[in-house]
Amino acid sequence: MKIMVLYNDTAGKSDAKDTAESFKNYLEEHDPQSEAVLQPSNPDIEPETIQKNAKEHQIDTIAIIGGDGTIHHALQTFVDQLDKLTVAIIPGGTVNNFARMLGIPLKPEEAFETILNGTDRQIDYGLVNDSMMISTMTIGLLADTAAATSQEEKQQFGPLAFTKRFFHYLFKKKQYKLEIIADGKRWRGKSQLLTVVMSNSAGGFTNFDELARPDDGLFHMILLPKLNLLEFIIYLPRIIRGHIAKVPGVEYFTANEIEIRAQEKTVYTRTDGDPTDNLPVKMKVMKQALRVRVQEEDLDAK
Repeated sequence: MKIMVLYNDTAGKSDAKDTAESFKNYLEEHDPQSEAVLQPSNPDIEPETIQKNAKEHQIDTIAIIGGDGTIHHALQTFVDQLDKLTVAIIPGGTVNNFARMLGIPLKPEEAFETILNGTDRQIDYGLVNDSMMISTMTIGLLADTAAATSQEEKQQFGPLAFTKRFFHYLFKKKQYKLEIIADGKRWRGKSQLLTVVMSNSAGGFTNFDELARPDDGLFHMILLPKLNLLEFIIYLPRIIRGHIAKVPGVEYFTANEIEIRAQEKTVYTRTDGDPTDNLPVKMKVMKQALRVRVQEEDLDAK
């Protein structure tokens, strides 16, 4: 293997470079015939520079150190070459939703071992206009919550950092007037929350939507016109069990292609935790177009 190790030492706890060097040492000890090229991938480095380095070293595998946002940006850099690459993950983010949904170990050395001795799984990825999507896209309550949660809060409190902001925006009861076209079917109305997922995992919860799989070729869209706190508490056990599609008041769609518009002038979206284009957006699933290295025993688990 010729592996480019992508790390962003400006994100999270900023120890990604140490992890990259540890992996290189691990590779030299356990698989000396393979080669690791360390490549920073922070926002100050142009994607073309990274692409050129990968081409010069004839890279066949990219190992990404970080959480969903870092993975999102790294894959965006290589979106035109993904059919020729294997993707490996060394989790290093706050939530690590993508790693959790594929059963990739969260401990670095266990992730190292998976890269060397795991198996490959073909999974879906999505496009939100021209932006890569590996996990979730949100509009409304969750997008506003994520936008208002600082990196410092994420580092200090982890997933709990979102909870405080979530309830703040919940009580504001802001709704957006949306028009959604999902595989030709049209929905119009007000919504407080819209979430599109590509697997059963969201926000670090690995049983968010029992109907979704990362290789089913579908977006799974959860639309909540109005979120009532009392009803949320009543139905929380159902949500925890992954039965969100069965919660009264929830609109649930699956589709390969989605178009979303809003009457409001500015409606933010967030994809894989990071800001993406404001509405309107067009979304499309690229079915089983991403090859990811996973633990062999977890290949059929999720």
